[in-house]
Amino acid sequence: MAYVALYRQWRPQDFDSLVGQDHISVTLKNAITTGRIAHAYLFAGPRGTGKTSTAKIMAKALNCVHGPTPKPCNACPNCEKITTGSSMDVFEIDAASNRGIDEIRDLRETVKFAPVDGKYKVYIIDEVHMLTTEAFNALLKTLEEPPAHVVFILATTEAHKIPATIHSRCQRYDFRRIGVREIEERLAEVTAHNKIDVAPDALRLIAVHAEGGLRDALSVLDQCTTLEGNAVTAAKVRQLLGLIGHEWVWRLTETLAERDARGVLLTLDELLTMGKDVRQILIELSLHIRSLMLYKAAPNAEGIEMYSEDRKVLAEQSEKFSHNELVKIIQILHEAANEVKWASEPRIAAEMAFLSICRRAASEDIMALQERVSILEAKLAGRGTIGGEQSAPYVAEVTPVLDHHADISIGGIGETDTADSCEPTGSAQPAEEITITKAVMEGPNTKSPQAGFVETDINDIWDKVLKELLANGKRSVHACVSQGQLIGLDDKQATVQFGAAFSKERTEKEDFRAIVEKILLQVYGKEVRLNCVLGSAAPPARPTKPADVPPSAKQSQPETTAEIAEEEHPALRQALKMFGGKVIKED
Repeated sequence: MAYVALYRQWRPQDFDSLVGQDHISVTLKNAITTGRIAHAYLFAGPRGTGKTSTAKIMAKALNCVHGPTPKPCNACPNCEKITTGSSMDVFEIDAASNRGIDEIRDLRETVKFAPVDGKYKVYIIDEVHMLTTEAFNALLKTLEEPPAHVVFILATTEAHKIPATIHSRCQRYDFRRIGVREIEERLAEVTAHNKIDVAPDALRLIAVHAEGGLRDALSVLDQCTTLEGNAVTAAKVRQLLGLIGHEWVWRLTETLAERDARGVLLTLDELLTMGKDVRQILIELSLHIRSLMLYKAAPNAEGIEMYSEDRKVLAEQSEKFSHNELVKIIQILHEAANEVKWASEPRIAAEMAFLSICRRAASEDIMALQERVSILEAKLAGRGTIGGEQSAPYVAEVTPVLDHHADISIGGIGETDTADSCEPTGSAQPAEEITITKAVMEGPNTKSPQAGFVETDINDIWDKVLKELLANGKRSVHACVSQGQLIGLDDKQATVQFGAAFSKERTEKEDFRAIVEKILLQVYGKEVRLNCVLGSAAPPARPTKPADVPPSAKQSQPETTAEIAEEEHPALRQALKMFGGKVIKED
């Protein structure tokens, strides 16, 4: 008798033997039990997940001599004929080779006839997305109103290619990828029944690389049994699948962690000399880096399948990378793997990727330092705020409770300054160079010295913007923008007042606006929208930082205006909010 492949021997014969598709088997059994049998079904999902097997089980459940029944007997003549593919009432059509309108017209003619043996005629159309548009149109009317004895089951791996008119006339069931543990358990059952000697780590490796398809896993297992030797080991599975192995992946990861360009190039050369595929190297390495990222985020998380199951290795190697580094490395490896598919010299793409990872120092270090600055600013914001909002990254110090002789700096960022030598200033420093100093200022009209706030000089920010425009060679932009003055700045927008309509309208154009907003992002550290106003337009309603007002300007204002300004000053409002009380004016 001819040998039958394992995936054919172990094809499910009833709903209970379906692996990993309980949500579908339970629903179909309930539909049969209650008599709510639809005239058309659409089974969608990845390859090897049981779509065609479920369709055959459904046909047996409908045509079994004891049926319709959710548990076909698999012993009656009707069930046996469907299992062997000789039933006159079940038609399996391959849409890839029968995709034209003529084949669908023939199908429309045959649906009129009554079933021969069972109660239903079942049409199973596999890879239905391969049908032409004309064929779908010809099938449409029959699919919508078929005879009472006909059931259509459409199976596809690409449901998005099914026309909406067909889709809306079917009950859709989505088959999911089968889990690694479920595949592993099924393989163990198969090996025990067939008395195949397989190592547990070999079964695990097969299940991981089956990518959710049980049929693929059984095919790999079947192929492994024909290799030299009686026992199936993980080494044999790697040899069959062309894998490079955990040891080589760990070795590559170590060299990348140490930024050893020479070591990683030599390791790659050894693997290529052994005949390993460049793309497979990149894919396996990216899977291991993914495992490091997941382990670093949630070391005790259950249900997350990782490429490397050696927790000791994951713990050791994950400590050598930051989260941002791991994300960036995965991005580089994925880009290289995609490029390798079309490159004339795949090795060059891999070498470029590895060297980019080894020389990631500058950009990644800055990202790490920025992250540390953000964390420190968040802690400081818990002690002091500006107008009820978190302080911006361009202010110096927010808390007034630092020791007078405090010497605080962020390691690796700028130089260390002592509190004694610092003067309160409104000039802003970029986040990469900020040094925390005891620059606490009391707002005007503040009764308590502890009701302090930090004031950022928007005039200084505007001067820096103008200087950056000149430094970048944007002289035409500078000539126009310098006609305006920054009068308001918050987390969302920067308001610039112009005296002439032409300068305002030209600055609002998309090209000048984009340049100014980019410079503001560099200087201010926040992405803000440029708002241009003309003449004596007022600044935004809620400025985050109050601007300095020269004493001469205060004196020139009417007394009523000055009194209103004092009452509405953000510092005064903040003091009232923190300490309560009321405002008492002194003559």
